[in-house]
Amino acid sequence: MRQKKVSDAENRPAGFADKLLRVKRPPLDQQFQELSNTESLTLQVEAPGDWPDGRQIEVRVHRWGSGRNALLVHGWQGRRSDLMGIGQKLVEAGYAVWLPDLPGHGDSAGERLSIPLAAAVLQALDRIAGPFALVLGHSIGGACVVQALEQGLSAERVVLLATPTHYGHWARFMARKAGLEGDEDAILLRLERLIGLHPDRIDMRRQAAKMSQPALFIHSSDDPVVPYKGAEAVASIWPGAEWLLVDGLGHHGEFLSDKVVLERVSAFVGSAPTHLETSPATAQRANL
Repeated sequence: MRQKKVSDAENRPAGFADKLLRVKRPPLDQQFQELSNTESLTLQVEAPGDWPDGRQIEVRVHRWGSGRNALLVHGWQGRRSDLMGIGQKLVEAGYAVWLPDLPGHGDSAGERLSIPLAAAVLQALDRIAGPFALVLGHSIGGACVVQALEQGLSAERVVLLATPTHYGHWARFMARKAGLEGDEDAILLRLERLIGLHPDRIDMRRQAAKMSQPALFIHSSDDPVVPYKGAEAVASIWPGAEWLLVDGLGHHGEFLSDKVVLERVSAFVGSAPTHLETSPATAQRANL
């Protein structure tokens, strides 16, 4: 009996770390599939760490419109259509909008997602479609964007919407919420093995000071998923960043479709010069 208790104690961190990475796959994105002027391609992305879903992950990426390249990254258990309002504005302004289905989401393979894996996806897309005039991320998608920027993703401007800022703090909070006080360090070490990076290194306060791209942060004061204080602190560190706090829009649908949010993003990004459209070489690399 005692041996079983020891085994349970050893297995708890591993089981909970895996639970933190697992995605409940959203429904099919019918709304986006009905759009015209879209194309898709498939990437094979090498997963960092000891990734449970395999070394190579098949990722589906979608391009909408034509012009300069803009990369939009959805959040945890999100979909391409979450960003359709912003995407439509960008397409109308003369951008080619790239929308990856992150692993475990949409048409991509896998059952799990990590920030380093998502960053690897964005870097793989950068190699065939970049550089990007704009990179935008919502929720954890914003943390993935910043991680990819630190690792060399090419972007002229950055927009971060309702973005969490410290993965280690979040993982500890979730462990305590699950009644796993005392197991936090073991959980983080297990996560480090699985994702290839200690969660405390995924700290936007550390990353922000090294960034040079103009950035726009937008958050709602009543966000029930990601409190705004962390992003506000990061915006104060990021050189030259702009900060907009809105009220009463929450974290998801209403926030992402709000007129004030869309107009502020559009003003920050501006129109794409027509002579800087996606080049034939980029289209050929992307097999479009």
